[in-house]
Amino acid sequence: MDKNNLPKMSKDPVFLLEDSFGSSSMLVYILTSTKRKEMKEKIRNSLWHWMKNNHFDSLRDQLVDVAIVYHTDKLRTKRQDVDNVAKVVLDSIKRDSKNTELPFLINDDSQVVRLQVQKLEKTKMDGYETDQVSISFRIHDPSKQMILVNLNEIGIRS
Repeated sequence: MDKNNLPKMSKDPVFLLEDSFGSSSMLVYILTSTKRKEMKEKIRNSLWHWMKNNHFDSLRDQLVDVAIVYHTDKLRTKRQDVDNVAKVVLDSIKRDSKNTELPFLINDDSQVVRLQVQKLEKTKMDGYETDQVSISFRIHDPSKQMILVNLNEIGIRS
């Protein structure tokens, strides 16, 4: 079965940065070695309305902490470079210098003071594509640790 035609579903927990200013979790298959431009566009499209939210206007010029948690298959968990996952995601949420009309979360990835990226093996489900990426962020506060919270464990997601 073609990966593009698989139904989307995940049983994996959603991990978000404690005291997040904002967060999003989506089912998306991230390719970092090829088609990087297409991956950025796919993530940006998934986050389109989220990034247009006026609630984030006060954040767009701030220094931020960002957490990215990516659930993927066993092979990708072992072989995919975590810095490439981060680069694709950060490029997707920053202002596009070539098309400034596109929504964005931050003006430039240089605003990211701390970045936590984690790859986890996904829970396989026959007939479903289950790769999931969760992105959370907050205004940088050097007094706070980068702690990930499992939404399932605190009863927000079941």
